[in-house]
Amino acid sequence: MLSLDPVPTPQQLFRWLDSGHISREEFRTAMAVHTGELIQEMEQAHANPLVAKFNELMNRREAWKWSRKHGEMVIREILCALMDEERFSPARWLWNAAHPHIPLNCFFRTRGTPLLRFLEMSVHPQNVTVLVEHGGSETLSPTRERFHLRRTRQQSLQVERRELI
Repeated sequence: MLSLDPVPTPQQLFRWLDSGHISREEFRTAMAVHTGELIQEMEQAHANPLVAKFNELMNRREAWKWSRKHGEMVIREILCALMDEERFSPARWLWNAAHPHIPLNCFFRTRGTPLLRFLEMSVHPQNVTVLVEHGGSETLSPTRERFHLRRTRQQSLQVERRELI
């Protein structure tokens, strides 16, 4: 049985299931944790719809700001590269960032906890540098990390290195 602490991202779980490293039951158990988190978020939004609507508007603004500046496809590429990064806690929400039918604002969390937002971004044809603020709680301040991404021969972005700020 795989360890559920920390819970692997859905993308990792799908890869492990396809390669035969975990059984269907282990996959269902791990995905149930992710499902529970989503249901908990929906219940919080239902309990306080004004705060949820405000957070949604702020997330839309964040997504619009970065996609207007660099293009939606580049932002999705960056999110997909971050999704594959080990020990990056927000990766659990980014597993379907490549799907264009899912609005870009769904991947940003500018208010509340946990947090995920971009602070700075420098985009060049072969490399990207992005400063990300993520995590945090009522007692802990969010973590800031700078990610250096480089384009591979397959023309996809991959994290080359990351540094804690």
